[in-house]
Amino acid sequence: MPVSSWLLLSALAYLVWTLICLEANARKARSLQVPVVRIPFSTGSNIWVLIQPLVWTILGWCVPIRWSSYPDFVRFSHRNWQFLEKSSPTERFGPVWALVSPAGIGLYVTDPDTAEEIFSRWKDFVRPVHKYGMLAFYGPSVFTVGLDDWPRHRKAVAAPFSEGLMKLVWKEALCQAEGMLHDWTTRHQGKIPSLEGDLRALTFNVLAATAFQEPHGMEGGTTRSKVGTEATEAYRDTLHIVLENSILLMLVPYRHLTGTLVPESLAKIGRAAASFKSILTQIALEETAAIDYDDAAPGGLLTPLVRSLSSRAKAPRRTEDVASKAKRRGLSADEILGNIFAINFAGHDTVLITLTFALTLLAAHPDVQEWLYEEIATVLGGRGLGGGALDYDEWDYNVFPQLNRCHAVFLETLRLFAPITAVPKMAAISGATSLQAGDQAVLIPPGVEVYPALLGIQTDARYWGAEPHEWRPSRWILRPGTVAEEELLVPRKGTFFPWSDGPLNCVGKKFSTVEGVAVLARLFHGHRLRLEQASGETEVQARKRARECAEYVNYNLLLRMNHPERVRLVCVKGG
Repeated sequence: MPVSSWLLLSALAYLVWTLICLEANARKARSLQVPVVRIPFSTGSNIWVLIQPLVWTILGWCVPIRWSSYPDFVRFSHRNWQFLEKSSPTERFGPVWALVSPAGIGLYVTDPDTAEEIFSRWKDFVRPVHKYGMLAFYGPSVFTVGLDDWPRHRKAVAAPFSEGLMKLVWKEALCQAEGMLHDWTTRHQGKIPSLEGDLRALTFNVLAATAFQEPHGMEGGTTRSKVGTEATEAYRDTLHIVLENSILLMLVPYRHLTGTLVPESLAKIGRAAASFKSILTQIALEETAAIDYDDAAPGGLLTPLVRSLSSRAKAPRRTEDVASKAKRRGLSADEILGNIFAINFAGHDTVLITLTFALTLLAAHPDVQEWLYEEIATVLGGRGLGGGALDYDEWDYNVFPQLNRCHAVFLETLRLFAPITAVPKMAAISGATSLQAGDQAVLIPPGVEVYPALLGIQTDARYWGAEPHEWRPSRWILRPGTVAEEELLVPRKGTFFPWSDGPLNCVGKKFSTVEGVAVLARLFHGHRLRLEQASGETEVQARKRARECAEYVNYNLLLRMNHPERVRLVCVKGG
């Protein structure tokens, strides 16, 4: 039989098998008695991820109609359908509905009370760890372990995120924002060469700085052994390469990228990944030695994790019971490396993306910049405007909770442009799980994925007032008027969860907020961002173009702008 015939038969067999699986899943979904939407393939399929940009480009050329006019099987096949659809599925299908593909069933929940129930019942609705397996290429982490092992990892990972670390984040974010401003206004004479690139450097530097701690004096005038500046820079540089190529490294083990026959561009990535692991290992050794010498010595992000290894190693192991208790207290070396990478991966791009959206939108809304400045000037007065080095005593961490409007800009950006668009959960395999969704009780079979629809709820007018799709930070301010009397809105439970919620929420929530607020406060205390207008373009047109650029996004592991470079910004003196 000719090869072409075999290929045709194989394609037909695959098509038939796909249709059988789709029908079987649709029948299973209908038994739940919820609205059902079918799509021909899973949006998470590796093949579809690769070819879908071309498909949508061709479709836009051939069928140039409004997005809402496409049939459901087309619209919900888009990997970014949740951003494109926002709260419209709730209006059409109600508080819970099923998206069915040949790969399985996804239940989407858009009722706040139901979402809150899912988050609180974390043993019934577990994290689908198979979706995070790619993050384990350095070792197991809090994202990739099962429910039984999760508390041990969570305890160790949460340990570094103390108020002491938040003060360090605040100070370092201010310092990096100051340096970025100086670079913009001197070397580049106000023109910002790459907003995303500069923010990437800023967030990398904050992350690298908080991974280490300044040397601490010891009795007798000596200094504790500590990784020096060269190691800090190597950590930052290799981390940059690893995170920039994380998708490749998740698909191809880095040890396969270091052979002699591997192209240099790929070999560089493999070497960086191997070097990053070596650096982490060396840091662990240095920190362990420091802890052994001075058990009370504090640290940044890394020391508490290494301390868990140290305490585990020192724990008595006379009986199996004692050994199991020691295991619960600490992490293995591979687990420490896995969690350090997970913290870096989850904590870098999310802040970078949010700040990129926030500053682009602020440039398109000069009135919001002035609104921000009014608060910053009231809280901080003229401090830091003398042209000299930033006085960190004047810009103390204590001012952080007073900057409600800066918080509002950061939170409003997360409301509309959250890096994750839904929070995946899965019904536990122990048995069918009942879930109350509005007036309906849904009995969910084991293994079915359940998604509290983050953007579906965060853009619902019932919870966010008029024009919920509009970026308007002032919606977060209660009793607007005098800065001193304003309060920050605390959203209703289940209506705002960009860091997830419940016991499985993100430990880096305050870290990212402190960093974001510090950057906004420093930038807009004495400067403004303006849009660089194209030839023949009015200011109104430039603002419209910037807003459209912010809305033109795609979902590739995280939500991000397709072409942030199309909006060029200028930094000018203000205040």
